[in-house]
Amino acid sequence: MATMSWAKNPIEVVQGYETRHGQTPLSPLFLWAVWAVEGLFYLDDLDAGLFDSLNKFGVHNLDIIDIAHVRWATGTAITALDLCSAGLGRKYCGWTGKNELDLRNFDLQKDKKRAPNLRSALPNKACSWVNDVLADARYKNIQGARNPFTHSWMNRHLISGGPVGHESRTQFKLIATNCQLGARTLVSDSRDLSSEYVNKYLQLVDTL
Repeated sequence: MATMSWAKNPIEVVQGYETRHGQTPLSPLFLWAVWAVEGLFYLDDLDAGLFDSLNKFGVHNLDIIDIAHVRWATGTAITALDLCSAGLGRKYCGWTGKNELDLRNFDLQKDKKRAPNLRSALPNKACSWVNDVLADARYKNIQGARNPFTHSWMNRHLISGGPVGHESRTQFKLIATNCQLGARTLVSDSRDLSSEYVNKYLQLVDTL
């Protein structure tokens, strides 16, 4: 079992930010991103011990568990990163809308109309953070899985026969990145991606 190791206690980071920038309170966005990451560490432990759990909860179909865990993981990882982006939007872009900005609003390929102006308002360090996330292959895969899991459906490759283990779990075909990834990989990559970049984001916030 593993827990998230933050570079600095997120509560201290948030309190410091609020002291410096009380006119733009963003602690709910920051803390919900933190909690999303920590929730993914719980999910990853649950997923890694899946076959032990099946001894207790074997009434559930393994393929359905894979769908549930991957939907949970990919959706939560993207949410964590979007909450960070929302903080940047509120702090630097003058965003006051009911619906928060998300990372794709800063993506020149996804939001060609607004992204240039939004990005121009960001400090260089914040823009670098955005660029690094968008360029990460794990982000592209997880985003490519999250969207159909949320709004549509995905093609699956089911493996039957042979020993039951993580290598025999459902393979999901990601149209967006033209690849196929297993349930275990998508869960662990979701945890690793979100923990790495939310950690870096909080380090960035601590310098603002």
